[in-house]
Amino acid sequence: MPTYYLEVEKIESQCRFLLKWGKNQRLPVVVIAYPEKLANSYSEWQNAYLNYYRHVTMENSLRGRVQGSGSFSLSNVDWYEKLREAEEKLIRELNFWLRSPELYELWEEVKRSSRLVSTQSKASDLESIHIDLLITCSEDLLCLPWEAWKLQDEFVPLDTVRIARAIYSSTEISPPQSRRRPRVLAIFGDETGLDLQNDREAMQILSALAEIQTICWDAAPSDRLNQKQKICNAIADPQGWDILFFAGHSDQTNLTGGKLLVAPNSSLTMSDLDPYLLQAKERGLQIAIFNSCNGTAIATWLVSKVGIPQAIAMREPIHNQAAQSFLVQFLQNLAQHKDAHTSMFAACRYLQEERLTFPSVYLIPSLFRHPDAPLFKIPPKSLSAFIKRVLPTPLQAIALSTLLAMSLIPSFQEWMLDRRVWLQAIYRQQTQRIPQESPPVLLVQIDEASLQKAAIADPHPMDRNYLAQLVDRLASQNAQIIGMDYLLDRSHRNRKDGKDGGQSDHTSDRILGQAIQNAVNGQTNSKNGTWFVLASVYSEGNWLETLPEIASKNGSIDGHIHMSVQYLPLVQADVPKLPFSYLLAGLQRLRSSQNWRSPLNQNDSLFTQISDTLRLQNKTFRSLLDPKAQIRPITDFAQDKFGQAWFHPIVDFSIPPDRIYQTIPAWQLLQEPPKISDSQIILISANYSEAGVFKQGEDSFAQPSAIRYWLQQSPSTKQRESYTGGEVQTYAIHHFLRDRYVVPIPDVWMMILFLASGTILVSFWQPRSHRQVYLVMTITLSLYTLASIEIYISGGLLLPIVSPAIVAIVYCLPKLLRSSGNAGEIARFLHS
Repeated sequence: MPTYYLEVEKIESQCRFLLKWGKNQRLPVVVIAYPEKLANSYSEWQNAYLNYYRHVTMENSLRGRVQGSGSFSLSNVDWYEKLREAEEKLIRELNFWLRSPELYELWEEVKRSSRLVSTQSKASDLESIHIDLLITCSEDLLCLPWEAWKLQDEFVPLDTVRIARAIYSSTEISPPQSRRRPRVLAIFGDETGLDLQNDREAMQILSALAEIQTICWDAAPSDRLNQKQKICNAIADPQGWDILFFAGHSDQTNLTGGKLLVAPNSSLTMSDLDPYLLQAKERGLQIAIFNSCNGTAIATWLVSKVGIPQAIAMREPIHNQAAQSFLVQFLQNLAQHKDAHTSMFAACRYLQEERLTFPSVYLIPSLFRHPDAPLFKIPPKSLSAFIKRVLPTPLQAIALSTLLAMSLIPSFQEWMLDRRVWLQAIYRQQTQRIPQESPPVLLVQIDEASLQKAAIADPHPMDRNYLAQLVDRLASQNAQIIGMDYLLDRSHRNRKDGKDGGQSDHTSDRILGQAIQNAVNGQTNSKNGTWFVLASVYSEGNWLETLPEIASKNGSIDGHIHMSVQYLPLVQADVPKLPFSYLLAGLQRLRSSQNWRSPLNQNDSLFTQISDTLRLQNKTFRSLLDPKAQIRPITDFAQDKFGQAWFHPIVDFSIPPDRIYQTIPAWQLLQEPPKISDSQIILISANYSEAGVFKQGEDSFAQPSAIRYWLQQSPSTKQRESYTGGEVQTYAIHHFLRDRYVVPIPDVWMMILFLASGTILVSFWQPRSHRQVYLVMTITLSLYTLASIEIYISGGLLLPIVSPAIVAIVYCLPKLLRSSGNAGEIARFLHS
């Protein structure tokens, strides 16, 4: 892109303009008058600017010693309006002068190039492509806001022309030094009436990219001489610097190039620093940034006398908060590997957008540069710098390692899963996302009242005669599928004459067996017979199954009742028995899809006869239901090798119990049997304290949080404290029958994914402020939470929420805050 060089020389009341570019290309010299209106407009604007920033705040927080402007101010004066009017007048007069007919060719030449750039460049490149206009002017013209020259027109959508002040040097410009990381010397001087803590924090924006050394003034008066020497020695550090930064009070001087107030009533002039700055220049100093007042003379001295390639300074006094906002924006752009001019340009654009808070401040910063020196920018990061930026700190590593370790503890996983399903239950109720279909299971519970009414003193084991009565009554109501959640592997000895008989009387076993066979044969109803699924368990190397005299060979199948409270009992290749709930759901679906009659054949078992039929359809019992009902290889591997339930479908207690099963106590079934539909599965189960297979009470569990939430909704169930194994089985039956499989994504997997995503985010995103970081993090985590809650219902995936959020907060948030703007500055900015 072409660079234009404009020389403006003021001789008395006339100004001489010469535009040059390329290889000895130039326009003829133009001489026009310097308008008195422009000089007066500048004086009026300067007075309005100083008055505004001295009266709009409780204290004079200007970074310079500003003398009285000579104007009398009243408390009821609208200084903002006066400043805005003066600003508009100054810019209007400046552009009116620069658009004089004599300068038409000059103006048109620059516009021609800017239009050419806009038309030939891609839209995505326009923001990074500029035409540089370097202005060299007389000392009495340096104060004008040349950067406000409007060289654009309606054909150029972006500000493609960047204006800087060209300063020629009497010394040779040193080339940049090759360093692994740029080195920054940040000097914080006298902060009387200021608060430079925000500037110190803002410098940390570059901490991931550069090596930063900070020098602050010591409050002890006796140490001021040493303080000056300390600054001088630091500037001349043998390792050299790439960036020299100063924040505090500064001012113009007539002969010494300006001065920096390094402590109260203690200053260093440019001539004092000259020999040390020359050494810094020889060692690679590329840019000096003065975030202080009245820095024109300082910047001019540095470039012209010392030979530093470029300097950024404030031409007028600047308010403390405005200076901090400028610094944050400038450093953020610099950290994105943009050059110094583009970074300053972006910072000024930001201040212009914030003109309600900091009016006219965008006119103050200027770039002073040697025309032949390349613009400074931080080169892209090396691999080592990238690794250092993304690696967690020791404290972060400890926190993340602890969280990862905890996420692998099964008991912690179950606790987190329990709370997550509870959250889903609340969400279902609040959003009315509760399934509306009728419950597929009728749960017949032998409860305490049933035991009392039947005069059963010891229900362990359960009286077989009583179970037979229940079977008869259910069969008479046309029950199609009945599951008995009782282990019937031992003979039941009857009591005779109130004593244990010496003989074994198996009458009750035969009575129950006959009741089951009658139901299978359809002798107690007019419809097809009943199929039974009976309970079995694995103990000490053997399967404990229902006694032959009880089980009907051609009408019942054994299924194992092993299952945890939180995970579905899946079909496993190395387990010969199928899950109890899986069989109930599978038989119900099978029977409803074909006209099966019971008994099928008196000589063959129900399992064999159905298997033979399924084989003709290229199916087996193990493929009756959705493939998700079978354990995945990764789940089996994780369980076997690491004890982890990865991708194991859970029991979805977020669905309320009244949508899973209809409950009826056994005593009521015998007295007033309900109408049973053909599609309803019957489950006979225990609901008393002694229930258990191997020991009394083992069939009762602490209520899952979601179940407790649902039970609290009804006064009749509010006082319950436990949950039975039969009720958990009904959830499994429902899920198998309705193909409701909620697959949890392992916490550790999502944590690793969040760490990887966070690494990318930290590497490539440079936030503008702490406020932006907090806003983006809050929105992202909120959207992720809502999405994961919704995906649980609609997609059947359980995405962990808490552990990934902790990863984002522990790892991403500190790193993003460190690379973003100054939190204190942002807070004060909002407050103002």
